[in-house]
Amino acid sequence: MSERVKLYQKISAVMKDVEYLSKDDKVEFSNTKYKAISEEKVTSTVRESLIRNKLVILPVEQQHKREGNLSTVDTKYKIVDIETGEFEIIVSSGTGADTQDKGVGKAMTYAYKYLLLRTFAIPTGEDPDKVSSAELDEKQRKAEEEDAKKFTLVKAKWETLAGTLDGFEDWHGKQIKAGVTNAQMDQLLAKKLMEKKKESA
Repeated sequence: MSERVKLYQKISAVMKDVEYLSKDDKVEFSNTKYKAISEEKVTSTVRESLIRNKLVILPVEQQHKREGNLSTVDTKYKIVDIETGEFEIIVSSGTGADTQDKGVGKAMTYAYKYLLLRTFAIPTGEDPDKVSSAELDEKQRKAEEEDAKKFTLVKAKWETLAGTLDGFEDWHGKQIKAGVTNAQMDQLLAKKLMEKKKESA
């Protein structure tokens, strides 16, 4: 039996191990409500079978682009039989919408999730096509508007506390890089304003 055939037999074994994954997440938008399956559930379930069958999946090449708030990632992976070193190249793509710098990460997560679902032909009952692009665009637009409002509040609170906007852009940029949202910054500065009022009372 060739090493390539052994690799395909192991892939088939994973398909037999993971015959179905039920949805464990809820997505709600306007009048649309549907269940989805999380990346965590897909990865953790398939991971157990990969370990058992002595397979590893490695990203070996990636390209990404960003248009507006939408990041797209195209990734090549190797699925490797660690007993023989035989491998097959598999590909996947993903998109992620984000107003800050997390779009690529979201796209990578989406790409890996669907790589596992499609490579091992795992049915979930999930049908993303049932959610129209217009609905998703509207959801994204509202999220961006809300984020912009929070940014305005953060800026105003900073100016109230410091009496000037000097240093604001540098501070705000560092907070964003650290993964702090405008909503969280607004809460933080609101707390500081409350403390300042108590001190001056």
